[in-house]
Amino acid sequence: MTLERPTTISPDIVQQSTRDAVDELYAGDTVAAFRAIDQACADPTEHVREWELTDEQRQVYEAGFMVGFQMAAPALVAEVLELRARLEQAEHDADRYYAEMSRRPAPAEPSASGPTFAEISRARGEDDRAARHEATMDRMFPQYVGARA
Repeated sequence: MTLERPTTISPDIVQQSTRDAVDELYAGDTVAAFRAIDQACADPTEHVREWELTDEQRQVYEAGFMVGFQMAAPALVAEVLELRARLEQAEHDADRYYAEMSRRPAPAEPSASGPTFAEISRARGEDDRAARHEATMDRMFPQYVGARA
């Protein structure tokens, strides 16, 4: 059994090796089918060493490479444009984040939410714990040192 398509204006792009692999698969011999599929999917230039080619072979090899490159060029250009757009967006985001990070902090305002942990600790008689807490807060938030007086 072969996969035949009606003749059309455009040539059939399915290679004969691929057709043979599918035929083997339909025939039920999976080992032969997998070997045929592996052979059909193999890179034809895998064992080509350009320096071992004759001048005529090198011309054919280079012509095939250039045709393949020209066929792949639109996809490559689209990928480059998409990556460039993503890079520009990332740079824009990085600039925004840096500007936000570099903004001066808001002036310190005492909160009206009640006593701080240090004040509660002092009320309980734990002055050393209150001092440690205030030192930690002053080290973590130097812009608010002395805001609560």
